[in-house]
Amino acid sequence: MIRELHIKNLALIENISLEFHSGFTVFTGETGAGKSILIGAIGLLLGERASSEMIRSGSDEAEVSGSLQIENIRPKLRDFLDENGIDVDENCLIIRRKISRSDKNKIHVNQIPLPLSTLKKLGDLLIDLHGQHQHQSLLNENTHIDLVDALPQTSKARIIYTESYNIYISAKEELREIQKNAKELADKKDMLEFQRKEFLILDPKQGEEEALEHELSLLSTSAERASCAREILTLLNSSESESLQKKLTLVRRKLENFGKYDPAVEPWINDMENVLSACSELDLFCSAYLEKTGDDNSQGRIEEINSRLAKIQRLKKKYSCTLDDLIKKKKEIEKSLSLLENSNSDIDQLEKKVLKLRTECLSQGESLSKARKSALAIFDKEITKRMEQLGFNGGEWKTDLQKLDEPSPYGIETIRFLVKTNKGEPFLPLAKSASGGEISRLMLAVKSILAKQDEIPVLIFDEIDTGIGGRLAGEVSKALYTLSSTHQVLCISHLHQIASNADHHYLVSKRDTGGRTITEVSELDYEKRTAEIARMLGGESQISIEHARELLKGKATLPHLAPLKGCGK
Repeated sequence: MIRELHIKNLALIENISLEFHSGFTVFTGETGAGKSILIGAIGLLLGERASSEMIRSGSDEAEVSGSLQIENIRPKLRDFLDENGIDVDENCLIIRRKISRSDKNKIHVNQIPLPLSTLKKLGDLLIDLHGQHQHQSLLNENTHIDLVDALPQTSKARIIYTESYNIYISAKEELREIQKNAKELADKKDMLEFQRKEFLILDPKQGEEEALEHELSLLSTSAERASCAREILTLLNSSESESLQKKLTLVRRKLENFGKYDPAVEPWINDMENVLSACSELDLFCSAYLEKTGDDNSQGRIEEINSRLAKIQRLKKKYSCTLDDLIKKKKEIEKSLSLLENSNSDIDQLEKKVLKLRTECLSQGESLSKARKSALAIFDKEITKRMEQLGFNGGEWKTDLQKLDEPSPYGIETIRFLVKTNKGEPFLPLAKSASGGEISRLMLAVKSILAKQDEIPVLIFDEIDTGIGGRLAGEVSKALYTLSSTHQVLCISHLHQIASNADHHYLVSKRDTGGRTITEVSELDYEKRTAEIARMLGGESQISIEHARELLKGKATLPHLAPLKGCGK
């Protein structure tokens, strides 16, 4: 429900703040007092277009803000809020709309900036504004099918159909994706075969490049390494004088003699043994190294390695990647070609699956259609009956179903509401059927029947009393009051029958101040309300006042009203 409304510098409104209640609220006032401005302000919160001409003369900007208390956040609204990152604290939504002459207009919902198109979608989920306004959900034929499927007789069949449809569409998307990938692979088959051949010829190995470069480095220094080995052997086994090993052997003997006289020399004897052993092993290593280096055809091997490295480099450059990436790409190419070989078989199997699921979906669609037709036979009669009560003598309501060639998310047919407002006239879509006041009464008839199924919590009726009076005005008043047990109902009216039956009454008036005209809105207490209804009856005579008091009897007890709760500023 709308909990609060603040309007600043909008047309004739300078600055007003209103607190609303649950149940049935009426706005009255003289013609031209500014009731349409009030409805226009609410329209701005619902995403209707704004212009700088709306800004009060002498002001640079106008602002409208409203807080809505939502007791039951339904799935569609919850999904919308989640998609747009809007957190709802204590079930409260605060919408702010600023219109500027020089700057961009700004929209915020719970401090989150939104574009106008998104605000309109939110407004469609929160409020129906009936009259000469855009936010009449029943004029949008896309909503008709959801309203029908919210009926108890159809809701279960719709759920079953939706599950079947989603499974069918999922398989269909999977088939489309496989077909798309198969076509892309088929278009690249020649290239993939060529690439596979390239990789088979080269056959790159993990870590191969580093190993080859290391080997090449060794081969490029074979002369230097051989020279080092020879020099070490010469030092170890020199014939010109005593060799290093002979000298070390002599040192060890001296140490042994030395050790006979002093035990402290013993560790040196052991170390010398290790040195002599190391010299012997080094001699063997250098001899073997020279033998191996002398037999190695290093030049031939160097050329072979350089050729291999060049091929690796060319393939790396071609694909702009590392050797490890080349190995991964080789596997990817093999996988793609394998998929291509198996794709025809997979597509055949999936096509059969999709065909079977489509048949099952169509079968569930037929069951849903049967449930809809059964429900609509009752629904159309009820609406027609309610239309008769609301002044459409000879009028009739009909729900039109048109079969589709393919299953849709909503079934195997389209649904739209048609109406004829007088006997002998053709059935027409709602948007083309009647004037603003008549459409509002049609909406009231439909909303009355769909009260429990309707997910939009706030209903606003403008011009609903145009061209009616007497008994018909009383019927409209009763319907509005009954509807307010499940919705917050706001209505602009010129009729005392409607005003006297409301739970809450606001007066819209104009006054001059400082040479300017401003519109004011005030909630009426019992005495002021009595005076206003007396005015609507034709004057302020004692008879009018007594009549007004009589009409207001019983309004103190309102069992259908929901308890009020606070909503953040």
